[in-house]
Amino acid sequence: MTTGERAAVLNGALNRGYEEFDGFILEERRRAQAQANAERNAGIPGDAGGSDSGSAGAGGQSVIVSASPGGTPSGPQGAAGAGGGSGAEQQTFPPPEDIPNGRDDDIVARQLREAAMSEPDPELREKLWDEYRKYTGIGV
Repeated sequence: MTTGERAAVLNGALNRGYEEFDGFILEERRRAQAQANAERNAGIPGDAGGSDSGSAGAGGQSVIVSASPGGTPSGPQGAAGAGGGSGAEQQTFPPPEDIPNGRDDDIVARQLREAAMSEPDPELREKLWDEYRKYTGIGV
């Protein structure tokens, strides 16, 4: 057997391994999605508490994403309502001048930005902005 033939056999075995691995991944993804759907659908009647408040929809449509004054989603709100039980609107604070618009932020940077913008304590807010700067490499 030549070197080229051995390489072709090994490449075939490698491709079969990839296909098998991809099958495992796809099956696990299907199983996890089915489990999440079942849990979500099972939780809907209990969340509504037997009374139809108009916010629980059929078929898993009970999640509502509201927008904050800046137009960014503030998070899911289930049939029982979200926001930690507080009916007050959350105040946001503008970012410091040296902070860019955040359009290219990854999820961690976005979470730091949102935490800093919603933090009412000025000292803690500045510490969050410092963490944001360190994480994104601003001012390094």
